[in-house]
Amino acid sequence: MALYDAQQRLRAGQPVIAVNLAGRNPDVMRPLAQFGADVAFIDCERTGLGLDAATELIRAAHVAGICPMVRSWSKDPAVMVRYLDRQASGLIVPHITTAQDVREAVELVRYASGAQVAEKTLIVQIETVSAVKNLAEILDVPGVDAYLIGPNDLAYDMTGQRGSQPPELLAAVQDVAAQCRSRSKPFGMPANWDQLAHFRSMGGTFLYFPLEWLLQHALHDLNARFKQ
Repeated sequence: MALYDAQQRLRAGQPVIAVNLAGRNPDVMRPLAQFGADVAFIDCERTGLGLDAATELIRAAHVAGICPMVRSWSKDPAVMVRYLDRQASGLIVPHITTAQDVREAVELVRYASGAQVAEKTLIVQIETVSAVKNLAEILDVPGVDAYLIGPNDLAYDMTGQRGSQPPELLAAVQDVAAQCRSRSKPFGMPANWDQLAHFRSMGGTFLYFPLEWLLQHALHDLNARFKQ
């Protein structure tokens, strides 16, 4: 299976939009592909999706022509290998804290993909204080295509409250972005409509965007146009 354009763009540091499907929604694949999403973000960490549902979504994405990437609920190789065996085009790996975690993820992709390894994308999440502390060593590990900053989980690790924005969180996010830029490493994070300009000014190219944000924006506009 050839690389998707989204995978090539990601590696080249060009903008890529990944939409989190928010659950078992295979029918949404075709409109996402048709209207300009680049990646179907199949979330097995923060939803109830199991392996069978993820497999259905991977296959639906391939049929629709949109790149399927799976966020595993675990960084355990025994868990992640099953998504690659079912032809996910990429993995998003959570709970990364050390360079060794990254090396194990890279080796898993090589082991599971064989001759297709060049056609697979690996993204690791930077979402803990430990990951930020060890970032230089993490970025030194070859074989990673991009880094996904998780500001909400990082905020929880720092303060015990998801979604908080203390100065130390903002400084940490800026530091991660700066280190990625200095090494020409593609990176991204969630950014809503009001945050897009700041996201691009930091050098982010991998935009994580929940489906509910698209619905929120569209329904807000629809209500404003129709009900007033």
